[in-house]
Amino acid sequence: MYKKLGLVIPAMLLCLFGLFHLLELFPAPDRFIYDNLLSSARKPAENIIIVGIDERSVNEIGTWPWPRFYVADAIEKLIETDAAAIGVNVLYDTYGQDEESDLRLAAAAEKTDRLVLASMAIFDEEAQAGLIAEDYILPFDELAGLSGTGFINVLPDHDGVMRKALTTIRYGDITVPSLPLEVYHAYCRSMGLDPREDLPLDALGQFSIDYAAKPGGYTELSLWGVINGEYSPALFKDAIVLIGPYAQGLGMDFTTPLERRAHTYAVEINANIIQNMLEGDFKREAPPWAGLAVMAAFGLISAICLYRLRPVPAALASAALIALQLLGSKFAWAQLDIVLHGGMCVIFLFFCYVSYLVLSILATQHEKQHIQGLFGRFVAPEVVREIVSGNVSVELGGSVREVTVLFVDIRGFTAFSEANPPEKVVDMVNRYLSLTSHSIQQYGGTIDKYIGDATMAVFNAPNDLPDHPLEAVRAAWAMQRGAAALREEILRDYGVDLQFGIGINTGTAVIGNMGSDFRMDYTAIGDTVNTAARLEANSQKGQIILSDATYQRVKNHVEATDLGVINVKNKKAGIQIYNLEKVPDLPERAPDPV
Repeated sequence: MYKKLGLVIPAMLLCLFGLFHLLELFPAPDRFIYDNLLSSARKPAENIIIVGIDERSVNEIGTWPWPRFYVADAIEKLIETDAAAIGVNVLYDTYGQDEESDLRLAAAAEKTDRLVLASMAIFDEEAQAGLIAEDYILPFDELAGLSGTGFINVLPDHDGVMRKALTTIRYGDITVPSLPLEVYHAYCRSMGLDPREDLPLDALGQFSIDYAAKPGGYTELSLWGVINGEYSPALFKDAIVLIGPYAQGLGMDFTTPLERRAHTYAVEINANIIQNMLEGDFKREAPPWAGLAVMAAFGLISAICLYRLRPVPAALASAALIALQLLGSKFAWAQLDIVLHGGMCVIFLFFCYVSYLVLSILATQHEKQHIQGLFGRFVAPEVVREIVSGNVSVELGGSVREVTVLFVDIRGFTAFSEANPPEKVVDMVNRYLSLTSHSIQQYGGTIDKYIGDATMAVFNAPNDLPDHPLEAVRAAWAMQRGAAALREEILRDYGVDLQFGIGINTGTAVIGNMGSDFRMDYTAIGDTVNTAARLEANSQKGQIILSDATYQRVKNHVEATDLGVINVKNKKAGIQIYNLEKVPDLPERAPDPV
């Protein structure tokens, strides 16, 4: 059952995580891989320069926003340097307090066709952001028709990180470009180049940004320095110049995959977007079915590995598959320019192993229970539990241990077996043996073996059993009491008086695995065992004989009659024995579970 589940569960997980992948329900894993594995800084473009509204400029000019002639002055200076394109990342949608400054900015814009000013789209809350604008805000009237415009709206992911560039939106019947896209077009016109029209856009008009530089990576010059002619004009010739806020507290900053701890100014993000357009080396999103196909392929390999391997090799195989999947995503990014979203595949492979591990644990527990249930029918359940737990060796050998050994035999069995058919004999024997077995287990003993109609039990092996002589005596007394009803039934039905004869002895014995390397028994051997067997052989119907060694350990808890000394086979010295008369206040106990 567990092996079948080992194949079914990965298929179920594939369906579940495949659905998550297609619906993009849990983008966090993909974003983590995108930020930490795929994205990496490279050399920023030298022909992209940022003219920053920076701290130096604020210190020199005053608190932002400034009178607009400062930016107008900077634009005029850049026009004189023959910059290829100028983008202003500041929205001038309303008139300022100084009409002369507004006119000065309009006059500067009128001097060149390489200037791109900022605009902004307004979206209805119910409209799908990035597709259709409810309103579109342009620069103030005198400025609007004098330059190109591009919107400065951005669409960060839900975690606030800018991973994609929003390049176009719809406003009415027209498609409106973003500021970076319009600056790129202005640069191409200025340099006589054909702009790329095959941008790999998604449904929202975005493409994945392949960031070239972290914050501060591009050449940044102070706007105050530009106004005052501090920089060589040759530095700006044929360059793309972006003017925008470049100081804390001015707004317009975001986090990027390259730097999550420090914010990147919007003008820097625009520089990265424009560099992507200049290089034409776009990262294209793999279609959803590609990620699903990769997940299915890795899932199949994972299922085969997990089905065939044990937990530790399976863990290594799963780790190798996850590493291979990540390396594949990195290869697709670096060599094929494809963004292959593999985050959900990694989670899928991890859960495949976790499910396999859970199934392995359940299968192991089931196997242990099965072994205990199966071998408990042939071997003492206590021994089975100790073997399964590793406390008892399965190698040949033994150790000396003090134990109490009990032998019990059915008196009158020979006459019964000769007078009745085999099936009745077997049924009767099993009823008696069931009674002896229950009593032995009830008081913590271990059934060593069945010898025809006799039973041998050992107390204090393999488990430690305090007061094992008393527990053995109690087990024998429980057998006698339990056999009363069975005795009367058989006497009535068959006319045969069947009663137990029991012998109990305490002493040291060799306990362990006896036999050969291909067949062994967990048993006790030694003089203590032989003496217990001899006592049982000398017992009469319904008699429980205790050796002196046992009696001395239990005499304060039982009533017994001194039978004197008897001589038994193979022993030179006589044995002092006692007849058990009564075990007062015999406690009732439930048998140990098999």
